[in-house]
Amino acid sequence: MTIDLHSLIAPYALDALDSDERSRFEAHLDVCVDCQAELAGFQATAVRLGDSVNHAPPVGMRERLMAEVSVTPQEHPIVASLAQRRGLRRTLPRLAVAAAFLVGAVGVGGYVTEHQNAQDAKDDTVAISSVISADDVTSSDKAFKSGTIKLYSSPSADAAVIIAKGLPAPAKGKVYQVWMVKDSTPTSQGTFTTDGEMVMKGIAGSDHIALTVEPEGGSKQPTAAPVAMIAV
Repeated sequence: MTIDLHSLIAPYALDALDSDERSRFEAHLDVCVDCQAELAGFQATAVRLGDSVNHAPPVGMRERLMAEVSVTPQEHPIVASLAQRRGLRRTLPRLAVAAAFLVGAVGVGGYVTEHQNAQDAKDDTVAISSVISADDVTSSDKAFKSGTIKLYSSPSADAAVIIAKGLPAPAKGKVYQVWMVKDSTPTSQGTFTTDGEMVMKGIAGSDHIALTVEPEGGSKQPTAAPVAMIAV
């Protein structure tokens, strides 16, 4: 069964996840702005709960409370759904962009570019989360002197996600380039400097993922020996 990674935010704040769930949620957290925004509130609540002190209730409090409940009409609270809250957060930036457009602060081309970039980022987040939350996902990682690179693979999704954090900065004018290798044939998946996430589709039959250091802009074929290889 596929896990809804958003539902793990509360147990994550309470340190109640096992190591696999924690790893998958943290990978999701890196790319989910909604969870990033809400996590602070959950953690603050957890701290308050930890700092709370038990007190014995006054004598007769339970009886008085139950008596009040029995005669007090209850009103249904108005609660905004998570989807509504997300919608509000997403609407406000769009309204700001629209206002700027109306007063001439940005041109039509600038608005279209920003809107497309936001949509691309949203699509990437959905794609990454769908792989990480798949029930058949497996993970492996490679540690460097500083930073790590982690690979999540899902046969059912025929896709993989690679997440790099804090890798040593390559030399000036150089970048890290990711390659999917099938039958000894490498296919470029993209580049990054020290941190990055990317989705790789069509992994069936792949042998491994290789990471090389290449000139800025990337290369058509690897020009150096891999600094890391991770089996798919």
